[in-house]
Amino acid sequence: MFTGLTDNTTMHSTRLFVLCLLPILAGCSVPQIGSFAMGRTCSTSELMKGTGWCSPPETPPPPQPYCTQGWSGVDCWSRPDLMPNVARSVAEGPTGLTAEQNAVRLNKSYTDVPPSNQNSY
Repeated sequence: MFTGLTDNTTMHSTRLFVLCLLPILAGCSVPQIGSFAMGRTCSTSELMKGTGWCSPPETPPPPQPYCTQGWSGVDCWSRPDLMPNVARSVAEGPTGLTAEQNAVRLNKSYTDVPPSNQNSY
């Protein structure tokens, strides 16, 4: 049966690619190659921790408290969405991760990340 020229060409190009990669990867250990491929820390110490061969992805930081000015000073709330009347926050600055920080945390490109938890109260 004639398999065609493309099958042989693909097989030879794959072999050539592997042969070119061997000198580059010869000085690397298996955990180094795994860490580079996965984008996370990979080692046998992670296996001993019971988290798998590579470390789990970083979890997002906990939400920041929402602080308002009260009669007796500043009051902080962990769940402002449950407050009946949300007062203006006294804190300045971001309350969560930016899209860029979320992309770095998830080791993805900026266009592939889900929305961040940056609140705009």
